Amino acid sequence: MLNQRLTRNLFTGQTEPLTAPLSFDFTEDLGNKRNLSFFSQFEIPAAAYSLRALGSYNEKVVRVRRSSDNTERDFTASGVSSGALVDFVGSGNDGFVDTWYDQSGNGNDAEQPTASNQPKIVISGALVGNGIHFDGSGDLLNLPHPLISNINSASLFVVATNEATGFKFIPLVGVTLSTSGGASRTFQMPFYFISSLFASYGSNSVTLGAVDTNKHLFTAVAGSSNMEGFQDGTSKGTLDAVSGYSEPTSGGLGGDATGTWNGKLEEIIIYASDQSDNRVALEANIQAAYPTLP
Repeated sequence: MLNQRLTRNLFTGQTEPLTAPLSFDFTEDLGNKRNLSFFSQFEIPAAAYSLRALGSYNEKVVRVRRSSDNTERDFTASGVSSGALVDFVGSGNDGFVDTWYDQSGNGNDAEQPTASNQPKIVISGALVGNGIHFDGSGDLLNLPHPLISNINSASLFVVATNEATGFKFIPLVGVTLSTSGGASRTFQMPFYFISSLFASYGSNSVTLGAVDTNKHLFTAVAGSSNMEGFQDGTSKGTLDAVSGYSEPTSGGLGGDATGTWNGKLEEIIIYASDQSDNRVALEANIQAAYPTLP
């Protein structure tokens, strides 16, 4: 009888051998279980910004200011998705993001104290779909730079939706980790210029694709030999590695002094290391969380 599984008969009170294997339904609330497992599956990043729970489901993810009276409140991922955030903002009002909390545990929160430069998460009483909305006219969240120490050892994963169209001769920038600094040390992505989206690196760039208004997962992984850019898991090219780092003077999420993003940012994962070996698994996790990605 050793190791034999037993069960109690509720009618006789007697303990009996289990005649069928135990079965548990792990499909219920699978989305939450997937979210909770992110940090258990992967190396903890330098910073992680998302409206889904990447660690504890009870952890705050965003701080929002409502337009009606400028009251601010923190919200968890559950508070965002359940409607509590929209209820707080109120009918017909806008909700502005004061802080997008870093879920990595490193305390690298992205903040914007200036009300006129805060992006929106609620517009006219409705939750913004597909992330936080940046208007392309000055909306920025300031990263606590530096998050990386060298652009030859960094990885960036960004879920973003562009809303601009046409030729742009002033760039629109999604995320900036390093600027040129007069020494060609740029690390920015996505980078909208003319009619294409790029991963800008060093003094060069990898073309990720033609501009559209679809949601995409943009990835850039840089190591000692090269930087490789990806769109929706497909490699778009490589550039030789560049050593160095130049701290941005402002911004980080939604752009910087170069230009600001016109569209939505939904998730940003930043590593101060080359994640080439883990890239496929990281992208699979992100793509599973956002099934509308290509």
